[in-house]
Amino acid sequence: MTLRFVEDGGILYVLPSEGEAGWFSRAMRAGGVRIRWSDGLQETAAANVVYEPEEVERLHALFRSKYGDRAWRTYFAQSHRALAIDRRRPLAPRSREEAIREEFDSVAPTYDESVDRKPIERYLKERAARMFGRALERLDPLLEIGPGTGYHTLPPLKTGHRILAVDLSEGMLERLRRHAITQGVSDLLETRRGRLGELGRILSDRPAGSFGGVFSAFGAFNLEADLGPAAIVLARLVRPGGRLIFTFLNRPGLVPLAWELAMGRPAAAGRRLGESIPPNEIRYPLELFLRTPSAWDRVFGASFRRTRTEAVSVLAPPFDSDRALSFFGEDGARRVRSLDERLVRLPRAWVAAEWVTLTYERAGDGKTPPLAATAT
Repeated sequence: MTLRFVEDGGILYVLPSEGEAGWFSRAMRAGGVRIRWSDGLQETAAANVVYEPEEVERLHALFRSKYGDRAWRTYFAQSHRALAIDRRRPLAPRSREEAIREEFDSVAPTYDESVDRKPIERYLKERAARMFGRALERLDPLLEIGPGTGYHTLPPLKTGHRILAVDLSEGMLERLRRHAITQGVSDLLETRRGRLGELGRILSDRPAGSFGGVFSAFGAFNLEADLGPAAIVLARLVRPGGRLIFTFLNRPGLVPLAWELAMGRPAAAGRRLGESIPPNEIRYPLELFLRTPSAWDRVFGASFRRTRTEAVSVLAPPFDSDRALSFFGEDGARRVRSLDERLVRLPRAWVAAEWVTLTYERAGDGKTPPLAATAT
């Protein structure tokens, strides 16, 4: 792959021409790149991600000056991060945890704007937010795993819930705290940095039964290969009668399987049949671990009882497809959405879905409010 770059202070800077270019994510995970120059010379060099808005803006100006306004607008204007290649330092592979943290830190500054531009992602987030609101009503305090910038955190905060939010990315947590201050609910929010697999350490100061509910949206549970330790910690932290609710990437999901085949990506479709998906094999830059609802029961079943299984969406494609949205048009998209909200109520609709929401109740003698019967 031929890439354009600028050099400044002995560092080579590369702006990805696509927001989620696969090579960019591979370089992040590897901690460096292999360069082949036009004269045939090859070398390896360390690389790190630049995502601070002021620095990225400076690099945009350098690219614009070097390659001209037209090329900059065509290829680079939408880039919100860059790769800094230091030829003086050797390649230094990152741990999986470092790669995940850097991925989320790098997208945090523009994450909210990115979601705003993606109608399919917004629809999925809205659906999950309604499910969480119904399941967690009157349960307090709450523990959230992987809040990101707070799309699903702010609504319960606004209704008076106290929330402890745990995320691996300090960049995401900083955005969340800013939103909470802006909304006037920062006094109800506590944040701690770490991943799901580290809950035992992160929350070692919390006594048994500290939380009335735990929730997590879109992927945090799919990033862990072994959830056994986390299941033990959650069983200790959630009081009897409390709830655990999370969305997860389904295995395989019949509709996303069909979408991948229809888009001419049989390899991506095949990946959804396995137990894990390597980075960038579907649209996600991180490795994902897939489970069925019965597999999740084996993870949590010793202390939790599954009470609800719901499709977040049946018809949504596994990507934000401009072609699909253009084909249906605004009126057509509304009709598809209305149809989708009817389909998700069908028995076992989750079999077809890419994203599924599971609700568990903590076993014990405690009392908890009954789940609302109203379908979402």
